[in-house]
Amino acid sequence: MTTIHSAMHDQQVIDAYHPDLRRTRAASQSIIPVDTKLAAGITRFFPQFNDRFEAIAVRVPTINVTAIDLSVTVKKPVKANEVNLLLQKAAQGAFHGIVDYTELPLVSVDFNHDPHSAIVDGTQTRVSGAHLIKTLVWCDNEWGFANRMLDTTLAMATVAFR
Repeated sequence: MTTIHSAMHDQQVIDAYHPDLRRTRAASQSIIPVDTKLAAGITRFFPQFNDRFEAIAVRVPTINVTAIDLSVTVKKPVKANEVNLLLQKAAQGAFHGIVDYTELPLVSVDFNHDPHSAIVDGTQTRVSGAHLIKTLVWCDNEWGFANRMLDTTLAMATVAFR
């Protein structure tokens, strides 16, 4: 998985000192690889992915919204349209309101303040050799996270006031 993040508050506006030499560079002028603990976090909750999941992150000179380039190897042969159909069904079913699916020609700024935790861009789904799936997923991670926290609060309130 590669996460492509907008520049963050702790990045330099101009080239300046930072212990990580890559992060000494101006955020508005560079694509900057950074450390991520995403894989460790995911395998903590899903231990079955231990030693089977890796992530890298880069920061790019945009204001908001993250793109996730996800590659998955599957045992059964698949086609891109089958993958998209499955993702559409998930977005309309069990993950409705959390995951969305689009085939509109959108770019990062179009997902600013989108309440979903993930928006699958069906136009970018690729399958190589019938077993390697590549997808592009968008998210405004802070806004999506805030919406999931609201969902959690409402669910807890429902349980508390039974």
